[in-house]
Amino acid sequence: MNPEVTYIPRAKIVEACQSLPTPFFLYEEKRLRHNCRRLADAFIKHFPDFDPLYAVKANPNPHLLKIIMDEGYGFDCSSLSEAWLAGKLGARGMYIGNYSLENEFRAALEAGLLLNLDDISLIPLTKKIGFPKQISFRINPGLGQGSMESLVLAGPDAKFGVPHELAPQAYALAREAGATTFGMHMMTGSNVLDERYFAVVVERQLEIAANIKRETGIEISFMNIGGGFGVPYRPDERCLDLAMLARGIAKVVANKCPKLGIAPPRLMAEPGRFIGAGAGWLVSQVQVIKEGYKKFVGIDANANDMPRPSIYGAYHHISVLNRSKELESVSVVGRVCENSDQFAKDRLLPKCAPGDIVAIHNCGAHAYAMGHNYNGHTRHAEYLLKTDGSITQIRRAETIEDLFATVTLP
Repeated sequence: MNPEVTYIPRAKIVEACQSLPTPFFLYEEKRLRHNCRRLADAFIKHFPDFDPLYAVKANPNPHLLKIIMDEGYGFDCSSLSEAWLAGKLGARGMYIGNYSLENEFRAALEAGLLLNLDDISLIPLTKKIGFPKQISFRINPGLGQGSMESLVLAGPDAKFGVPHELAPQAYALAREAGATTFGMHMMTGSNVLDERYFAVVVERQLEIAANIKRETGIEISFMNIGGGFGVPYRPDERCLDLAMLARGIAKVVANKCPKLGIAPPRLMAEPGRFIGAGAGWLVSQVQVIKEGYKKFVGIDANANDMPRPSIYGAYHHISVLNRSKELESVSVVGRVCENSDQFAKDRLLPKCAPGDIVAIHNCGAHAYAMGHNYNGHTRHAEYLLKTDGSITQIRRAETIEDLFATVTLP
């Protein structure tokens, strides 16, 4: 059993449930900081000027963002609201939108973010608002990998990035528009647990950078290698070996750059899931035990709260915080009127009773951030377990009035 998956602040969750209404999200500051340091330290050992950016889309709660900033991270932003957050919090970083609108680019520049263009067609729009001196392009290298098909973010079927064959043209046009410093971004997959893959992607980036230099004379001075650093969701999965991963990238950079005739670029990366997933739990309670064609355990959380299982069929480890030694096969479900609202199917869990606390793991990233209000269900509160052991609310629960606050009622 991998303790990175099965770990839970059990006593604190039980304590919280005595005074807080369930369901709610709980994040642990100590674990969040630890994850930030693990990744940054692995890279800084080989790349002293390494610049880590946190993928805000994974969890945009400003209280968590402030902790991550305190650990030396900038932001990877990909929407108007994320650029707005960066400006409000004074964060450095990069705007990595796709099919972007003018107001998004304006907000990103006003926030002081580096612009990363997803396509050549965005150059005229960028010129319209004032072409920056520093510019980056997202490049599609024609390859990708992910733990499921929806997480493969490059290759022929991916909607992202400039095809690598057109990269020299993109950079030449950017130089004509006034850019003087150039970067490259590549994000080819998500939740990758094969350390060797990252070195392959970086090698491909360096080859594309060398081709750009050959054809245009433009040197790539900074390179964002993307995110995709995987986390184990199942107890029998191993953790990503960050030391091996960073060492492999360093070896590629040291070997390839002299052969390709390019200077080693300043390295950037944009972890999101890796930083937050294992530092958060969706805490719920058993409400109904139903004996149907199989046994269903109905909890007070829904797919609205954490949609990954309903959207992807994704696996999340579940802890039942009771003292039962008897195990039984059950399906853990919510109250949304869709059969996909199932957090676990035919899972062997301790025998449950109404009132038992159920904690769903790996809910610190791509959980609340992906939540929704389908069926008119309100979204729930978020709490932070601070390093001093106290628990503080960092987002209140929604009310029904919140759901209709933007509607003109008849």
